[in-house]
Amino acid sequence: MWVTTFAVLQNINKIALAFTSKEIAFYDLSSKLEFNCQYKVTGLEHTPLSLDYWSDPENANQATMVLGDTGGFVYAFLFQSVNISLFDRPHQPAGESQEQTIMVDFKKLHKGKFKNCRLVKHNGHKDWTRQVKYADHLECFISCATTYENALVLGWIEKAKQKMKLTTFNITQGVNSFDYHSAVNLIATSGVDHHVCLWNPYVISKPVGVLRGHMAPVLHVQFNALRMQLVSFSKDKVLRVWDVQLQVCLQRMAGMFPKGPEMATSMFFHEDRNRLFVTFNYQLTLLEMKPEVKDRTLSHEKPVTCAIYNSTYNQVVSACQGSTVIVWMLDTGQKAKQFLNCHGNSEITTLAFDQSETRFMTGSTDGTVKIWDFNGHCHNMLNAGMGTAVDIYQLLTLKRSMLILGWDRYITVFRNQQLNQFHVEPSDWKGGQEHQDDILCASFQPPSTLATASYDGEIVIWNTNSEVASKHLRERFLKKSMRSREKTRLTLKSEPTFLSTSKFTSQSNRRGSKFTNQDDVQLLRQNTRPVSSLSEESVDEQNDYIITRVAFLESRKNSSAAGGANLVSCGGNGWVRFWNSSKNKLIAEFIAHQHVGLLVMAVSEDNHFLVTGDNDGTLKVWNIQEYCLRESESLVTQPPPLAASWQPHVDMINHITLCERNDRLLIITASLDCSVQLWDIYGNQIGVFGQEDHWKIEPYVPPQDEQNQNDDEMGNSDSCDSADDMGGMDVDYDSLPEGFFEPLTKVSTWGKTRLGKGYQEVRSRKRERKQPGTIPDLPYLTSERTGQTPAGPYGENHVPVLWTQALIVNELDTVGTLKRPDFVVHPHRYFRNNEEEGKQDTKLPSIADELKTAFDERSLFPKYILEFEAKMKTLHKGEIEGALNTQKKDGQRSKSRTWSNNTNFTSSVASIQKSSTKPARLTPILEKQKMPSRVNEMLHSTDDNAKKLQPLFQGRLSAPRPSKVFAINMEDLIYEY
Repeated sequence: MWVTTFAVLQNINKIALAFTSKEIAFYDLSSKLEFNCQYKVTGLEHTPLSLDYWSDPENANQATMVLGDTGGFVYAFLFQSVNISLFDRPHQPAGESQEQTIMVDFKKLHKGKFKNCRLVKHNGHKDWTRQVKYADHLECFISCATTYENALVLGWIEKAKQKMKLTTFNITQGVNSFDYHSAVNLIATSGVDHHVCLWNPYVISKPVGVLRGHMAPVLHVQFNALRMQLVSFSKDKVLRVWDVQLQVCLQRMAGMFPKGPEMATSMFFHEDRNRLFVTFNYQLTLLEMKPEVKDRTLSHEKPVTCAIYNSTYNQVVSACQGSTVIVWMLDTGQKAKQFLNCHGNSEITTLAFDQSETRFMTGSTDGTVKIWDFNGHCHNMLNAGMGTAVDIYQLLTLKRSMLILGWDRYITVFRNQQLNQFHVEPSDWKGGQEHQDDILCASFQPPSTLATASYDGEIVIWNTNSEVASKHLRERFLKKSMRSREKTRLTLKSEPTFLSTSKFTSQSNRRGSKFTNQDDVQLLRQNTRPVSSLSEESVDEQNDYIITRVAFLESRKNSSAAGGANLVSCGGNGWVRFWNSSKNKLIAEFIAHQHVGLLVMAVSEDNHFLVTGDNDGTLKVWNIQEYCLRESESLVTQPPPLAASWQPHVDMINHITLCERNDRLLIITASLDCSVQLWDIYGNQIGVFGQEDHWKIEPYVPPQDEQNQNDDEMGNSDSCDSADDMGGMDVDYDSLPEGFFEPLTKVSTWGKTRLGKGYQEVRSRKRERKQPGTIPDLPYLTSERTGQTPAGPYGENHVPVLWTQALIVNELDTVGTLKRPDFVVHPHRYFRNNEEEGKQDTKLPSIADELKTAFDERSLFPKYILEFEAKMKTLHKGEIEGALNTQKKDGQRSKSRTWSNNTNFTSSVASIQKSSTKPARLTPILEKQKMPSRVNEMLHSTDDNAKKLQPLFQGRLSAPRPSKVFAINMEDLIYEY
């Protein structure tokens, strides 16, 4: 016997199941232990294939259930009193016990022998009825089949008739499924011909729109009424999202669904949660539609499950569902390291550090816990799940052991002496089983106190040395909650509870002020509510007792004996509770977040602040410094003062960690929106881990407005205290002068009371806080408008610092009468005409005038140059003497002969220079008065060769020379020639 279809009767908490044995059974869902079959309809002619149920919102007793079977029939069960009984109960003889299951004969029901139920049918299909649905907007029954004729049928009920009036639609190759949208009054059909058609219920000739794009028969369609969209799924496992108005495909998804042979599929879209469920035989897939947020920084590619702070390295370690662990720098938000596939394809659910914080541990859904160092090396693998896949919720490291919790009623423990090998098996916990449900969380208080909390709301106190349970906190225990909880509700409804969202009450609670006038009392009455209102409206009250986090208040360790709270817990439906573990007593409870599922929390080290986060991404900071410090006679239901509240994430917050850096209390949050964010306790965002810009954590300076407001509040409270002190005095108001006391006039007692004078004296000795003002009030920006002298580095009397000197722009000096320069007035002193300049001969400077110090040639030139010069002097001397002797003997010779000798003389000098590998310097010394006559003849000769040398000799001979010595550089003369 197989189940073919089902329908949920949500208004009476029942479910109807159809079987292949041609039966319909109605089960009661009220019992948590088992399903009780209350009614069973037997004797159906054909096997039922589809069911649908609708209840009248205006009349709770009337409801309708429609059935489609393999014979093409559509049956409508019209119930008249569902809250009392679906079907009439048969009469039982006296003394006999009544049967638990009422058997209903379908043939008798068809004949109308039941008063509480009426049956109406129609046989409009020639093949199996694939789907049926009741459309309350049309007041008709819609059904479909995979045939051309009567592929879509609308059945209308007529009074006092058992058959319906039909409206038929003929569609090519039939219809697999359909959906109706009452807002646009359209019926969408998933056709076997690969098309999705949109029909007007009153137009049967042709569809108003055809959506083409699928390459296989369309199996399922469903409207998204809020977005005016349509979701369709085809046989080739392709999902498409359509815009109904534009009739275009917005998105196509393929390749993400399970692969395999022919599968039986079904689809359901939950509009409130934006989640799409698709089944494939024995597999269920979930697709979640999330709002697209542009320019959002993501810390991980997958949802983040946990983020913890390492005080040794000043780093943050986060893990995600993609089995990736990332190490971040807290001071800058920069990614330091990243470890991929730490547990393969399994999700990492929790993180923890060892006692030295030099290694971290990861717990996964595969049932294993791995111990890593910060270099990415895995040292140990703990087999917590004993080879099975389990959900690990928390890892708690003690001095000599490690506790793993989350999936069992026992505590799984690993001893430190077992970590000498890679694969480690768990040890036995001596205390055994004390919880009745799965343990979800735990907290440790030195030296040897352990608190564990379970799914049913029970808290057990252990001694870690003996591993034996000492106390049980069961005031909000599920087993005993029904009677005690109702009693608590009756007492709590009469006690007012302040709304944490009210600004007035939060400020008054924060300062501890009292309501003194009638207006305050009236506002108090408006801001009261019953504490358990949410729990009464909750569908499943079991969530009230779930404990997801538990923490000891270590700073109140010594005050717990006096009756104050030293343990805090949070859990389902937004509840936060304060306990006294010494006296096993619940001190206070309140709803921190309304209309939420589960909470997570964290407590600061000094136990001054409690931070809570919900599944909507909202954070709240509570000031618990003075909360529940002493025992009260009745249960405290008033929440502590709310310090701040904001929404940092767009999805559920999975983990919260508090740390302190640069005298600033910081909050680290990990969320399902794939981000890890850093905030301070006042709601100021530091940044998102993974963003491009690096941040710098600086000490927090409150704004000027907030500081002034706090000062005013303190002053008002002091004034009230002084007024209260004077309240006991008898004052004769009639004897006071007229105008001395006015009720609407503010009286300042700062300068007239000892308290005010003392407070002013203390404040005068404090260092003045220099806070920057708003940008529009800066003097250097408003000086042109206000006419005031700029202050700061832009002022006139300010002594500039080096880095501000470039910002100072002084006024320019007044421009006086410009004087003409001297070279303009007397140009003849500085400039000469070209003609006059050409007439004057330029004289070279005298060497004798410039030469101040005589130099020695031996120290100036190298030795080989001096030797070569001496050799050349000897050669010149011989040549000159030979020339003079020849002149005396031969007399005057022709000029050509003389110049030929001179040419030979020059060529001989050049040949000597070429033969030498070293540079030569020719400096013959001649006396001008004894210069040979041949040189004078050469200077005055008209020969061509002489004309070439005449300018060179004239330039050197015309300059003033020493009277005794005249030096000629023969090397220069030869090369110039």
